Amino acid sequence: MLEDRRQEILRTLVEEYIKTGEPVSSRTIAELSNLGVSAATIRNELAALEDDGYVVQPHTSAGRVPTASAYRYYVDHLGPSRLRSATQAKIASFFDSVQLELTKLLKATSRLLADVTQLPSVVVAPSVVGERIRDVHLVHLTPEVILTMVISENGRVVQDKLRLDAPVSADELEEVEEVVTQAAVGVRIGSKVEIDPKRREALTSRVREASDAVIRVVDNAAASGSDVFVGGTQQLASVWEDLSGVQRVLEVVEREAMILNILARAPGTSVLIGAELPVTDVDMAVVSGTYEAGTASGRVGVIGPMRMNYRRVISAVEEVSRELEARIQQ
Repeated sequence: MLEDRRQEILRTLVEEYIKTGEPVSSRTIAELSNLGVSAATIRNELAALEDDGYVVQPHTSAGRVPTASAYRYYVDHLGPSRLRSATQAKIASFFDSVQLELTKLLKATSRLLADVTQLPSVVVAPSVVGERIRDVHLVHLTPEVILTMVISENGRVVQDKLRLDAPVSADELEEVEEVVTQAAVGVRIGSKVEIDPKRREALTSRVREASDAVIRVVDNAAASGSDVFVGGTQQLASVWEDLSGVQRVLEVVEREAMILNILARAPGTSVLIGAELPVTDVDMAVVSGTYEAGTASGRVGVIGPMRMNYRRVISAVEEVSRELEARIQQ
């Protein structure tokens, strides 16, 4: 833990650099802080902070800029700011008025968070495991290939293609759908679905084999990945100054597995900065938070450069997480 004076100097430097993007001089820190000490004293403290790895000096005549360690210290020791009342009202109004099924709600939430923070945002849907099955639909793609759609109680759809060992007719597929639906409706995703033995025995061999194959697909619905919704990608070019940075961040955003890895953290608010992320050579930080949805949970997150306004972004993520959770649980 830094002593009070150095902590205040570091706070002032980080916040001014976030605001301007320019190296911060000792004179500027003296004017903005409440320390009441000379610029010379602040220069000495900055030299000590540089030795400790919190700041760097781009060149001899320049001021200092914060390192990833400075941002980490700043996040860990200084609480979030309060959102402006207009921003709070905007978030509350959105969730008070929106009437959408879960998938559309999460997609709209990603756009809301991007709009509020002016940074790319991500919403990861909760796992479907534990949700009850509301319906099962089967669609012929070819005589031997069908599209299976498992619909959860929250309106989420898990779909998969299934190749049967033998072709089935439209009438046979209709019977398969009826048999599987009767067995599956009300069962929680992740639990085993079983056809009534007497009903199964009465089926023709082709319908029985097709029904068994579809049941295996339904049982496997629990292994489906979580949906990821990204908002605000059009803001990338205005947030990262160089084209290579934009391209690297875009690569991360477009890779669903990487996004899930970045946001797969313990419950609560998480802030990952620079090398703490599972990506290399990217000027990036991620703030994310958890929301509960019944028996499962999802995450919302904001992606920005290390020079993001952490206090405001953390507040926005936490506010949106709370409102989204409350809306889902209504």
